[in-house]
Amino acid sequence: MVWKLSNDYKPESQKIVWEVVEYLRGARGVDIGAGMFKVLPQAISIDNGHHAEFNHVIKPDLLANAHDLGILASQSMDWVYSSHLLEHMEEPDKALKEWWRILKPKGHLVLYVPHEDLYPKVGEEGANPDHKHNLNEEKILDWMSAYGWDLLRNEQRNEDDEYSLLMVFQKLDGKIKRTSYKTPKPKKTACVVRYGAFGDMIQTSTVLAGLKKQGYHVTLFCSPPGSDVIMHDPNVDRIVLFDKDQVPNGDLGSFWAHQKKNYTKFVNLSESVEGTFLAIAGRAQHAWTPIARHSVMNHNYIEFMHKLAEVPHDPQIKFYATTEEKAWAKKQRSKIPSRRLIMWSMAGSSVHKTWAGLDNVLASILVAYQEAAVMLVGGPECVILEQGWENEPRVIKTCGKYTIRQTLSMLEEVDLVIGPETGVMNAASCMRVPKVVFLSHSSHENFSRDWANVTPVWSKNTNCPGRGNNDVPACHMLHFGFDHCKRHEASGTAQCQADITVEQVWCAVDAWLAKKHEMAAA
Repeated sequence: MVWKLSNDYKPESQKIVWEVVEYLRGARGVDIGAGMFKVLPQAISIDNGHHAEFNHVIKPDLLANAHDLGILASQSMDWVYSSHLLEHMEEPDKALKEWWRILKPKGHLVLYVPHEDLYPKVGEEGANPDHKHNLNEEKILDWMSAYGWDLLRNEQRNEDDEYSLLMVFQKLDGKIKRTSYKTPKPKKTACVVRYGAFGDMIQTSTVLAGLKKQGYHVTLFCSPPGSDVIMHDPNVDRIVLFDKDQVPNGDLGSFWAHQKKNYTKFVNLSESVEGTFLAIAGRAQHAWTPIARHSVMNHNYIEFMHKLAEVPHDPQIKFYATTEEKAWAKKQRSKIPSRRLIMWSMAGSSVHKTWAGLDNVLASILVAYQEAAVMLVGGPECVILEQGWENEPRVIKTCGKYTIRQTLSMLEEVDLVIGPETGVMNAASCMRVPKVVFLSHSSHENFSRDWANVTPVWSKNTNCPGRGNNDVPACHMLHFGFDHCKRHEASGTAQCQADITVEQVWCAVDAWLAKKHEMAAA
């Protein structure tokens, strides 16, 4: 598009926001010259208020001149964004120097300006009388020549209602200059969207593997900390991280619709499990009878994800440890003299993902299998569950000590894995190592149907809001607290977990250990 005075008006930032939002990540970022429209709600808007001359109401977060941002500390901003402002500046080079000063190393400077080939030049008919400069790539690169950067985007944008130049710089040390935007673009591209916790991301690995096998260049949109477990996955060519609410929830639909145009295949796994097979409070399915909910939601999570991605249902869930992580895990294992090592995942991210009978079964293992040790794993919140075993050398307490990647790296070194519906259990699902998994809001059909060497255990007789009068084997509901999940008074755990007996678990654990014992003896 070449700009004309007769064109309909639309705020410039609205034209580009979903294209550049991936660079606007971090706790603090500024929209310089925001005027009446911030690029994102969380942006710190900076404006000198001159729009008041045109009877526009401007209420910036900071009233300041873009040439002088002394109120902001050097390297204090995760990103700096400016749309259609630089051409108004008396001294654009000095403005850019100031914007660069406040940007953190590896942060992004996003510039969106009218391109001189697409917009009337200064003094021409139709040009903005407040414009001081005609802008193009060469001029901005000249002004930026004193700094170190990687130029990620360098685009003349003239489709639809755009008539602008987009340049995205990532701040590097010294005067290093890179031009990543020149990297050839792959022809067959797929984007997978999955925001979630460790288990969600580990499950996604099977879709990534399927798409890579089909020859796609794979981009993954995800969020921390769940993204930690998918780093170093060879089936992902590019990971784009999004913080919570970086894209406001109400805008996700328009963001996804925009991004879909950028890829050959767009696979949105958001709510592929939660909301689809696990009812969310406040939605109609949450109020269905347990039997009705079970009849609709008792389907396998992974199989459905494969259908969404249009890849064959060949589960390939895998955590990829680095060479260094594998060496670290072997070293930790070498420090444990016991011949057999059991990993027990203590708890997951929801209130129903912990089981209160740990101590009884743990004691039974130590007595019945003298050659065995048990490694307790989990986050800092699980440290309290380790209490009482401080003086037992065959109980290795790692909760809050190992990172999630270290914990998953240890899976290759253990002989049995026990735990609720957690990321640890998901990561072990396709491994040959035996597993005992406590089911709660998911059924065996949902969760562990296709796992290798698994014994699922669940309560055989639970009465709770989600299961009714023991009408179904799982509630198929998301729980963030005990508002809709019955809490067992004595143990403090979810009723469905309290109803899993020690005998059930011990029989499952003993069966695997005895089998291993017999194989070792033979």
